[in-house]
Amino acid sequence: MPDILLVDDDRVIQKMVGGYLERTGYTVRKASNGVEALQLVHEEVPDLVITDVRMPELNGFELTTRLRSHHRTASIPILMFSDLGDPPNALAGYAAGADDYLPKPFELKILEAKVQSLLRRSARIASRANRGKVVLFAHAKGGVGTTSLAVNMAVLLAEHSSRPVGLLDLDVEFGDSAVYLNLRPNRTLADLQAAPGALVDEALFEGFVTESGSVRLVVGSDVPERAELVTLPAIQLAIDRLNATCEFVLIDAPASFSERTLTALDTADLVCLVTSASLPSLKATRGCLHLFDNLGVEAHRIRLILNYSTTHSMDIAAATNVLGRRPDFVVQRSESLDRAASSGRPLVTSDPNDPLVADLRHLADAIRAGVPAVSKEAS
Repeated sequence: MPDILLVDDDRVIQKMVGGYLERTGYTVRKASNGVEALQLVHEEVPDLVITDVRMPELNGFELTTRLRSHHRTASIPILMFSDLGDPPNALAGYAAGADDYLPKPFELKILEAKVQSLLRRSARIASRANRGKVVLFAHAKGGVGTTSLAVNMAVLLAEHSSRPVGLLDLDVEFGDSAVYLNLRPNRTLADLQAAPGALVDEALFEGFVTESGSVRLVVGSDVPERAELVTLPAIQLAIDRLNATCEFVLIDAPASFSERTLTALDTADLVCLVTSASLPSLKATRGCLHLFDNLGVEAHRIRLILNYSTTHSMDIAAATNVLGRRPDFVVQRSESLDRAASSGRPLVTSDPNDPLVADLRHLADAIRAGVPAVSKEAS
């Protein structure tokens, strides 16, 4: 039974709309302002939020903005209604992040139809998210080769997949995935300024996708100064749309755990946590493992990858001692990956016979199977 949060300071509206929706078969929780609503959302995330615009303490626009700025609530369908029904106010509602807008007074049947439509659309997106496997490539410190691994994994997974493989570059300031694939995307998620539910047409989303063979790339931002334009709903939309067409969606995250990264973490079936064998990187990765534990990320979802991407590295035994656990996979040091990156072609494409490619295939097989990969070096 869908859980609806109704937010309105008018007790008559609460009773009329809440009672009608309850009789229709929904569970309805009620709040009189945005502050109360946020408290109820914190207790349990609803399936849908219906909010008035004009309320004391925290109005509907502010509430919607708050919900859209947190990874746990960014994708909640939001229906906004108000007696301010003129176009500028409706546009302000959409700009804040509302999925739909209903001017007062309204027919309860029309309200019910909009509620059903938003819930159906949300259910379709959720079912799409279950079709493929979302793999997050994360790291606690930069310079450990995460992007190179993510790009090569995308190409390898695409070789034996029945559908394409999606690659989402979430490093919105200094993303390099397009460079590694020698691609020049025309549009990035920073260009997506529509309301969360507005970009429903799959043909429109194709304008944000750049293809390299069977790899479908979506880039967060092209320059650092546009990073703040990348919203959480846009990220969730990209993951959902890629998941609708791809067997795997690989997400290349930056070395930070902002709301953007947490949004990706919440959707990930598997987390490939990459570290180099340097002491600063290992210590940061150990802290990241503690963070995952505090966030409730199950251990079986994490694959710890030790990438010998730096010189003067620790041996595996010493690295294991710092991490507090053994890596699931070890990538031996090789200059081949760097040379391939400079050429704009992944190593698995530019030199498939390179000895390192066999190790990368082992990792790709482990990701495909969804079981921990243990290389000879790690065992």
